[in-house]
Amino acid sequence: MATSFASVSFTPSPRSASWCFLLLEHLDEFATLAWYLVADGKLVEDTLARTIAKLDMTAFESSAPALAYSQARDILITQAIAVLSDARREENENRFFRPESFGSLPDHPRLAFMLRLIIRSSEAEVAKFLGVSPSEVKGLVKHAIDRLSVVPPISESTGCYDA
Repeated sequence: MATSFASVSFTPSPRSASWCFLLLEHLDEFATLAWYLVADGKLVEDTLARTIAKLDMTAFESSAPALAYSQARDILITQAIAVLSDARREENENRFFRPESFGSLPDHPRLAFMLRLIIRSSEAEVAKFLGVSPSEVKGLVKHAIDRLSVVPPISESTGCYDA
């Protein structure tokens, strides 16, 4: 998916060096998390760029590494959701619609499913990220599971069978 929304301009500050080191130290984990949420290489790049820009405006607490990690993770999740929202808005404005594939889910149920069951965030955290109530999170996850449970396996839909 090619997007044309403006890239985030980023001029590093001395404070950003600490955040960049933290992100580099956990790059595989943060990149994987972004991929799970946006499922598109360009959107992962946009997510990481926005995350770095947002972290640059956030105080880095070197005496509490777990807090700094948690802040970076939360900002990355928030920015991934914002990037995905911007991409969908742009698709709608350009009237560019992809045909839905087997097992495709609307963004909110897919994000709720990924955050809750794959990434193992609490219902309260997922609700905060998606701007919904915890009971709505349960409904979104249930919708995702129900939708995915009626989709045939990929091997069946492509004609590939183990015999």
